[in-house]
Amino acid sequence: MKKKIVIGSIIFIISVVAIHLILGYGYIFKAISYAYLRGQKGPGINEHHLFYNYKFKTEKPVVWKNNLPDKLISDQDISFLNSTQTAAFLVIQSDEIVHESYFEEFDKNVPTNSFSAVKSMVSLCVGIAIEEGFIDSVDQKVCEFIPEFKNGELAEISILHLLTMSSGLSWSESGKNPYSNNAEAYYGSNLRNLVTSQTPLSKPGKIFDYKSGDTQLLCYIIEESTGLSIGEFFNAKIWSKINAENNALWNLDSEGGDEKGFCCFYATARDFAKIGKLVLNNGNWDGIQIVPKKYLKSCLYPANEVTEKDGSKNNRYGWQWWYAEKEGKQIHYARGLLGQYIIIIPEDDLIIVRTGWKRKKLGKDGHPIDFWDYINITNHLIF
Repeated sequence: MKKKIVIGSIIFIISVVAIHLILGYGYIFKAISYAYLRGQKGPGINEHHLFYNYKFKTEKPVVWKNNLPDKLISDQDISFLNSTQTAAFLVIQSDEIVHESYFEEFDKNVPTNSFSAVKSMVSLCVGIAIEEGFIDSVDQKVCEFIPEFKNGELAEISILHLLTMSSGLSWSESGKNPYSNNAEAYYGSNLRNLVTSQTPLSKPGKIFDYKSGDTQLLCYIIEESTGLSIGEFFNAKIWSKINAENNALWNLDSEGGDEKGFCCFYATARDFAKIGKLVLNNGNWDGIQIVPKKYLKSCLYPANEVTEKDGSKNNRYGWQWWYAEKEGKQIHYARGLLGQYIIIIPEDDLIIVRTGWKRKKLGKDGHPIDFWDYINITNHLIF
């Protein structure tokens, strides 16, 4: 009897494996190994060593000014940061560190995963590529760079549609479903095939519908137009110019393969803040205009050409950058799956960076509830 059970179990396991492989879900086994067998329910913030990487070496590092006495946060705020499993919480005002906290094994030299916050960095690259003449404009069609999009309704999709997350493509966006396109993109090994195999579901340019595949397509447009991968282009045009303090990494889908442009850029909190400083300074770094100012004026504000799914006005998403307001102050920010934030508040000359393991649910305003918590904690510090 026991022998039959063992044989039956083996046959069942082999069948499950075979079915997953036949249906193209072989990446599931990597997900199980990298996540569940490591005690996680999904992707983590410190697993760059599990993947192949494009490596960035810092050039001419400049350390943030840290002459001010560190303003202490309250026990209540510390308790909150612990409850959301924060890794780093960094506040910079007027180019000086106001507060810097790290938790558990993390410190100022430990890089963590950006997740979707890197989408905002990809957008900056698009602006530079347009300024340098590699791309004509945001209205240029995707099919001019990616031949898989030359036929039918796919040919109508423009770069602007990708920037505003209004492509209308079939990408399944989920941070929890192991059978979603997101999961396959994260754990799989053929990003190009995945994103170019999408089909149109609705007319592009109408509805804001967040899809990581849209950003990945932007990466391939950068590559096709410049001859450089998104990692190489970002390194040459931005990273090498902003005096990063530490080296960084960008996960690849395979050895020598493609950067996961929708996620997975690993940097320290201090270096994520350098991106914040670049945006705060309107794309300028030490007198050199890196990102076109004109592009940023459109990029950082809600795209009024698209609406929310319920038909209401889009007042929270621009060209791969999020937008909010508080007490009349404009807020621009990048955000990631587990509460990764690069927050810029120009009126207060303020940059906030938070990395960690947990993010709260979206509020009615379309912003994660904890996003406001980090701003409130900052306000407790400086006002």
